[in-house]
Order: sequence, then structure tokens, then C-alpha cells
Amino acid sequence: MINIKDIISYHALPVDTYKELESGYSSAKKFKLYSENKPLYLLKIYNIEKRDRIKLQFDLLKKHYENNVLCHQPIIFGSNEEEQVCYLVLSYVDGMSGDTALLTLGTDLQYKIGVQAGKELRKIHLITQDNSSNRYKKRLEKYRNKIETCKKLGLTFYKQRFIESYIDKNISIIKNNPVCFQHDDFHPQNLIIKDKKLNGIIDFDSFDWGDPLEDFFKLPKYTIQVSAYFAKGQVMGYFDNKIPDLFWRKYNLFVALNLHASQIGGYTMGNLKYVQERTRYMIETHNFINNKAPEWFDNCKL
Repeated sequence: MINIKDIISYHALPVDTYKELESGYSSAKKFKLYSENKPLYLLKIYNIEKRDRIKLQFDLLKKHYENNVLCHQPIIFGSNEEEQVCYLVLSYVDGMSGDTALLTLGTDLQYKIGVQAGKELRKIHLITQDNSSNRYKKRLEKYRNKIETCKKLGLTFYKQRFIESYIDKNISIIKNNPVCFQHDDFHPQNLIIKDKKLNGIIDFDSFDWGDPLEDFFKLPKYTIQVSAYFAKGQVMGYFDNKIPDLFWRKYNLFVALNLHASQIGGYTMGNLKYVQERTRYMIETHNFINNKAPEWFDNCKL
């Protein structure tokens, strides 16, 4: 591992102390950099094999910052061939992780912060690509690969045939859609809250390209367990209170499309039983038949 002091010295950063952060699931090594006991920067260190992707993430973060997204300001991208690492220095986003902070607030504030998050997600989707047909093929191939992996591992889940039939009947609706930047891990743990307001969106490491509405599939996976009111606010904020007719059909499709991947993740992480119980709950509480809003949305009365 590269010496942290060498990075600080090489870039002449006004830093006197640092502390490693061990929270989250990122493969990167993370360090909070301080000046006079005040956190100034976040340093993230990756294996050199990820250099091209991390450099692209750095450039895209610049665009998000220029688009006034509440995110880290990218300060430095660097690499060290000898130590076989690359790294990012980002501005530090102060506050508390959303999965902790939301639990301390009333449902009205949870909803309002969700609205803020939805508006920020809309800004994140401003960066687009012009390759919709190619992206559709890749998304279909990704889904089919997950099915094959589940077969090889012997993984099955509740109403699997029903879900696969539903996907086959509906997947064509994303065939010619615009392709945009996806955060791909947008949920409370990657949101920072300060003074009862959203203060930043973090961890863009999983970013991808595709239909913007796929960024909503983690609502029933990670968000509603923290706050269904926040989740509802996220939807309403994204659409400025005017949800288009096609949204719930796409939302349901993307929830379904990611169920096979969830089983693989559960198997890999050793929590398959929990994932399969969550999968059953999601399928039972989502309206795949009529493509309407799920129970968690309708049950949030404001």
C-alpha cells in the first residue's frame, strides 16, 4: 500500500493528520484527511487495474459538480505504477449517513429529504450517451448471464417463472430509451444528511450507463427498510409531483430484472436466506400484474 503521507506531500495538500474509514462496502481503501482537526478531503485508493475507470469517474464527477449536483468536488486523480495503485482526492462531505440520520427524524422530514434526493438524482441523469440500441443488447445479455449463473449455482427464488415471464413480456419497453449516467447504488447509506437536509451524494464507484429509471430499483431493496416516506419523496421529487404513466411499469421491470443478481449477491455474501425472504416480500407487495405502484408507496399517507 502506498504511503498516505507521500500522497499528501506530493500534492502539497494542507493536511496534518488522517484516519482510515472502514464503513461501507467499497473495495477502495478510504481515508479522511484533516487540517487542524477539521476534515478537508476524502482519499480513496484503488488497485491500478481500475485506473481507466477511476479516471473516467473523476472526469464524470467534474461534470456532476459543474451541474450543481450535491456531491464531492473532485480535486485530484493520481496513480503510482510502483505501488500498483490509483487514487482520488475528493472534497469531504460533512454529515451523517442517511441510513442512520433518517431514523432520527419524523416522517414529514424523511419525505422532504426524499424529495431533495429525487431532485438531485434527476440532475445526476443529465449526463447522457447516444447508444441506446447497443445498451439494450448489453442489458439483455447481462440479465441472461445472471439467469445462467443462478442455474449453475442452483439458486431459485419465489415465483421465479412468473418473474421471468413478466420480464420477457415487458423488456422491450426499454429498447429505444435514452441512455444516461446511472449512480447504480442510490440509497440512504450513500447519502449524507446534515442539519436535517440532504448535504451530499457519495460513492459513485458502481456507476453505469442505461435507462435512468433503473436507479430506482434499490428502493425496495435497501431504502424502504430505512424509510418508505423518504422513498416516496424520492419518486415525487424526481418527477416534480407529476409521475408519468409509464414509470411504474418501468420501475416494476427494473425491480424484476435485478432479482437474479440479488440471489447471486446473497449467495456470495453468505446472507442468501435473508435475500430470498426479501425477494418474496418484494414480489408479494409489487403490482406486476397491473403495473401499478407498490404497497410501500400507497401505504405512505402524507
